Amino acid sequence: MTKTTTHIMIQLQDHLAQLSSIRGTRVIQPVKCHDGFMMSVQASSTHYCMPRSDVGPWTRVEVGYPSQIEPLLWPWAELPGDWTDTVYPHVPVEIVAAVIEVHGGFKLDIASK
Repeated sequence: MTKTTTHIMIQLQDHLAQLSSIRGTRVIQPVKCHDGFMMSVQASSTHYCMPRSDVGPWTRVEVGYPSQIEPLLWPWAELPGDWTDTVYPHVPVEIVAAVIEVHGGFKLDIASK
């Protein structure tokens, strides 16, 4: 794991800790990357994650609805072939960090630490 990937994983855990409650479901804004790529990344007691808890750190998270096709996520697709309109349950955080790194890292408004 590269130093950049490790840093992104720390930023990802910080991002997930910002969960807020909307109608009883804990959700956060999509992850935004420098190249414009976006995806929902969620982790809580109501999402497909490990641990299935409202408190991290999480080792697997729920990814959904990426703004463009991202082959790194394909093995976890709930609806293979419908790559931008599906949920990707239990994605390892290392894979999510790699996707973020491929797309230029977090945009500063998401993770500024």
